[in-house]
Amino acid sequence: RALMREFDRVRAVRQAEYLTDAYHESEKRARALMESSRDAIAYIHDGMHVLANDAYLSRFGYDTFEQIEGMPMIDMVNSEDQKKLKEFLRNYSANEEAVGTLDLRLEQADGETFRAEVEFSRASIEGEACSQIIIRDQANTEELEKQLNLISQRDSVTGLYNRQHFTRELQEHLNAAAQQGEEAAMLQLQLDESDKIKENVGVMGADQVIADIAGVLQGVVGDSDVLARLDGATYAILSPTRETDALESLAKRLRHAIKNHICEVGGSSVSCTATLGISKIDGNTTDPNDLLTRAERALHEAHQDGGDSHRIYEPKKGELSQKEIDQQWVDRIKEILKNDAITLFYQPIVSLEDDSTPRYEVQPRVPASDGDPVEDPEFMAAAERTGMSKGVDRWIVLNALKALVEQQKKNRDTVFFVPISANAFDDPQLFQWIKERVGSLNLPKDRLVFQVDASTTATRIKHAAAFTTAAQSIGCRLALAQFGHGNDSFQVTRHVDADYLRVSEEFMHNLNNNQQNKEAVEKIIAQAHELDKRTICPGVADAGTLTILWSLGTDLIQGDFLQEPSHERNYDFSAMAI
Repeated sequence: RALMREFDRVRAVRQAEYLTDAYHESEKRARALMESSRDAIAYIHDGMHVLANDAYLSRFGYDTFEQIEGMPMIDMVNSEDQKKLKEFLRNYSANEEAVGTLDLRLEQADGETFRAEVEFSRASIEGEACSQIIIRDQANTEELEKQLNLISQRDSVTGLYNRQHFTRELQEHLNAAAQQGEEAAMLQLQLDESDKIKENVGVMGADQVIADIAGVLQGVVGDSDVLARLDGATYAILSPTRETDALESLAKRLRHAIKNHICEVGGSSVSCTATLGISKIDGNTTDPNDLLTRAERALHEAHQDGGDSHRIYEPKKGELSQKEIDQQWVDRIKEILKNDAITLFYQPIVSLEDDSTPRYEVQPRVPASDGDPVEDPEFMAAAERTGMSKGVDRWIVLNALKALVEQQKKNRDTVFFVPISANAFDDPQLFQWIKERVGSLNLPKDRLVFQVDASTTATRIKHAAAFTTAAQSIGCRLALAQFGHGNDSFQVTRHVDADYLRVSEEFMHNLNNNQQNKEAVEKIIAQAHELDKRTICPGVADAGTLTILWSLGTDLIQGDFLQEPSHERNYDFSAMAI
């Protein structure tokens, strides 16, 4: 017993030393990030400045921190707004809110006044509680608004318009066709054998090919055409004509240009062909999804010809419109929700550090035709498309919370990663609903992590940032899933303060033999750690992949090699703790 007591004492001392070192390292990283930030940031203790970065000093017209050290923040506020600041700080302290914002008129060293939004959040410096303030100049805010709007319209891999913006353009043309009889058509273009390209050059290499082909397409389409990337290796063109000869000519020119282009990827030469499906716009079509579905059907028929071909959509007798298909989904989703027919499965997310915290990804399953619960990607896509995701999000969150409360009776530290749709960012009632339930359950902080796709988050950055800040204020966190695609996938994290980055599972395929994928994962992990974000690498299917991820320094792993998704939550997390 004496030996065990001594062992426990030594382990406790080492753990304390580890936590102290981790705390100091975290504080050091926070200071480095603050000093390199373009935002004007300062720390205030008892109303006085105790730390500020160069951007803050420059904004107020000071050269060194010594000039403002110990200066009350209120001295930098216009006299007419000082009362407003005092009242805000009184309420902010009393309510213990994590984040608060206030519009103020501030004064520079030379007496010049400017208006800015000041964001307050709780922080600590050398163990002392204080407030962090970030100054957001209104002029800069307007510029940021423009940047966010641009980001929300563009695909990060190619720089082309993204699916959301293209759909909006499509809707405008459909309205014009119905009201003024304007002509137009949509072409959907897909690279042939894109999976084989990805297998040969890796995920990042495939993205290079996709971006390169985007440049080829830009050289063929006209100024009045709208060119976008829909997803994967699929593009779309909105053309202001519905004449068959003109569309045939455009399709042939696009195919010819791609076929005669060689993409150079890391010393490898990649040649491609493409297949197109074409759908004409008429005054009877009002739903963009109908047009996309028709083009997809024509594309499928062209693929049956062997690829490197094109087809123009011709309706078949008895064929369902997208509206009719969506109505079927609405009816099915309503029935599923009414009968509580969603089943939640759980898959462990395991730390590769000295951390045995139980973490599970919550995975919703819906009944197949035989009644068995299956993973159906089309279910969530249809829910988002038809507006039914509001009910689905609430069902998943509510039942995940019930399971989390039950699980915490066994282990108070359990963390759930709960998927929500990107539509949740546009639903202010959902957050209020979540806040009420989380508050009533008295959950410990950081035990509920909302998980959402990174690419769809990029199209809703402003709302996503607001949702994340609000979620953090009630002790919840955000994880960006399918992370790592695009020339700068970290662009989203500049605006959305996600705590976890879940690397796209595509990078895990053949990680043992695919150097490009390995280098891409290593780069994502390194950059994430620089930003003090934790990485999750899913899809671990064998010991070789686990070993590589360990050497690359990922924080967390997940996959069937550890445990397949299950009703049960019984994984032994202590087995992996170092």
